Amino acid sequence: MPAGDDMGSAQPRGRELVDRLLHEIRTLVLELERARRARVGRRDLRAKAQALERLRWRLAAVARRAASEEGAAA
Repeated sequence: MPAGDDMGSAQPRGRELVDRLLHEIRTLVLELERARRARVGRRDLRAKAQALERLRWRLAAVARRAASEEGAAA
């Protein structure tokens, strides 16, 4: 297989992962907003907020990696 095919197949994986993480973050933000309105317990709110923060950090790392892979492929 040519080297270009290897790099081309890696790019969608990075983008797909970024898209999936964005979807998870959006979903969790909505859950957190609903939980706040419903006055859910502090532990549940804290757990959701911490999960959201972990997802944001993971998204940042994945997005950086995907961007550097795209830059190397260009």
